[in-house]
Amino acid sequence: MCGIINFNQGEMAKAASVYFPNLNGLRAIGASIVMIGHVDFVRIIWGVSNVQYFPIFGKIGVALFFSLSGFLITSLLFNELATTHTIRLKDFYIRRILRIWPLYYWVVLLGLLILNRIPALKIPGQSDEMYQHMTALGLVNVLLIIPNFTHFYIPYSDQRWSIIVEEQFYLIQPAVMRIFRKRKTLVVVFCLLACASEIVRLLIRVFHLDRHISAGVLGAVMEQLKYLGCIAVGCLASTLIYKRESGLKTFLFSLPVQWMVLAALVGLSMASFYVLRDEEGIDLRIFCVLFSIVVVNGALNPRNIFHLETPVLNFLGKISYGIYMYHMMCIGIAFAIVRAVTANAVVQNILLYILSIGLTVLVSWLSFDYFESFFLRLKPRLQALTTRKRPEKAVS
Repeated sequence: MCGIINFNQGEMAKAASVYFPNLNGLRAIGASIVMIGHVDFVRIIWGVSNVQYFPIFGKIGVALFFSLSGFLITSLLFNELATTHTIRLKDFYIRRILRIWPLYYWVVLLGLLILNRIPALKIPGQSDEMYQHMTALGLVNVLLIIPNFTHFYIPYSDQRWSIIVEEQFYLIQPAVMRIFRKRKTLVVVFCLLACASEIVRLLIRVFHLDRHISAGVLGAVMEQLKYLGCIAVGCLASTLIYKRESGLKTFLFSLPVQWMVLAALVGLSMASFYVLRDEEGIDLRIFCVLFSIVVVNGALNPRNIFHLETPVLNFLGKISYGIYMYHMMCIGIAFAIVRAVTANAVVQNILLYILSIGLTVLVSWLSFDYFESFFLRLKPRLQALTTRKRPEKAVS
């Protein structure tokens, strides 16, 4: 039977009203891993110390973000499908643009035009080199949210690489879910995306395309596909688990599995830091599989071993995008202050951590309340506008 269904603002709100506990806490943990890891990294660049005190690489925190983001976006899209029987691509892209782009471009412009011109904030061997190698093509590459194929880097802004990965993935994911609605089909699609780098590499070898592609370009493509695969792992977790009872769900929700996953994460983190000494010595997709289990348990399991619903973690999770985007700038400012205050290495190290973390949280908080929130408030207005313009939709 065919009917006429007009999806109103109330149904749209219901589709976006799902709340998952503990995810803000996990965001806060991911942002903290990246921030503190980069404090160690910057200390070494500026010669404060050649010792890294924090034994977890920053990219492991990014892997947590990728897993969480893949799970959350996919679950919200499933909810939208269940509520409205469709996925409104325009509304999805409006939400992504208003949440991501203003802060992204603000931090890029700060790094490009201001921070690297201030003598006290210049990073040795990087800030001046940026201006020496600046080209029109490099600027276009930066201003378009695409992979950095020109290798033009902006100190204080290059954490943007993971935002580019996410924006690329979410350019296609809603359309994929709108077209392939069956869970079994989506499981196959997300598995293919998770293994895309290996599939493409195999195709290149079979058809001898490597003769026509430079090693540098090929390496960049494979790296980008691996990062996209990290998000696909989170999407796969949501597809397998969300609002579905299964033996897999029972298994993953068991206490022994949760503790084994936590032990595996700690062990692999220590191995990558102390043994391999390489932040990607262990494929980040392996971390994403483990983090996805943590995310699924945190969001859906009442017997979850992680209890992260605290005011502090919820607050830090709310401003975690700002923490991720501003932390390099705040570390640089903290170092300039520390260097002017004392020459004692021990005191410098202590103050650098305190000031870096404190400034990052303060700036991110102010940014969320007085900058990002302005654009977030535009979401319902623009979505309401597109809803009024949208004709009634016939659904079978």
